[in-house]
Amino acid sequence: MLSIVMPAFNEANNIKGMIQETLSVLKKTRFEDNFEIIVVDDHSDDETYQNVEWFQNPRINCIRLSRRSGSHVALRAGLAQAKGQPVLCLSADGQDDPNALLEMLKKWEEGHHIVWALRSKRKEAFIIKGTALVFYKILSFLTDIKKTNIDISRADFYLLDEKVVDSINRCRERNTSLFGLIQWMGFRQAGVEYSRRERKHGKSGWNFRRRFQLMRDWIVAFSGLPLKIMSLIGIVVAFIGFFYAVFIAIHAIIGNPVPGWASLMIVVLILTGLQMIMLGVVGEYLWRSLVESRKRPLYFIENSTLSSMNENNE
Repeated sequence: MLSIVMPAFNEANNIKGMIQETLSVLKKTRFEDNFEIIVVDDHSDDETYQNVEWFQNPRINCIRLSRRSGSHVALRAGLAQAKGQPVLCLSADGQDDPNALLEMLKKWEEGHHIVWALRSKRKEAFIIKGTALVFYKILSFLTDIKKTNIDISRADFYLLDEKVVDSINRCRERNTSLFGLIQWMGFRQAGVEYSRRERKHGKSGWNFRRRFQLMRDWIVAFSGLPLKIMSLIGIVVAFIGFFYAVFIAIHAIIGNPVPGWASLMIVVLILTGLQMIMLGVVGEYLWRSLVESRKRPLYFIENSTLSSMNENNE
């Protein structure tokens, strides 16, 4: 059976068309009569949940989360309920083209465990493409993302083998990037090209703040390099301070003391700023350690059309 997981937030105007299009694509595969679609409503303010119920199809179900948790948590909630092999994860806004499933299934049948749908080109504003480029350059420097053969900057949705889904469900951390987690797991990965479409209705909630939050989660979850950089900066600054102190002492001995407070204030402000940045980085790691130690469930389900559910949200 093929499972399809769709995270949705305020997609009442898109969800019916997306499901109907997906059903049309399924008719071209061997899963035409053996599939399930799980829409995960990320606590929408509209009638997304009701529009999924409208199908009155036992193979098409919806899970509504009790609070907005983000698309990555919504995907993990859907993966915990998915019973199929493999599992396709794509958004409900209509931008992800379900026709790519045909090529993705071929890659999966060839033995690949993870198949990414890679957009052929980014049709976005220059500022968005620029920030995305910087984002993935930082990731390639701070994490192991550069060691894979997939250009994750073009990845939008994916097909996962049962082994990968089981592995994701075993990872309990709260603050992480699902894309980063999938890449970190390894397995055999491949990609297929597709053309990303424009949204038919509504506006994307994928803003700069959420992009920055994803970058922060990704880096902290998969790299300890920021802490190592802090140590290196501390050593360099300490050596500079030592040599500067020797410089001042020598000038004082020869009767030519360094005049004024300007240089002193510059040094104090720079060092204080570095210390505050370092404390912030340490605090980020400490906070995430505290959150993980609490072992609170990743999400809560407010309502569901599924007759039976897997309690796998811790």
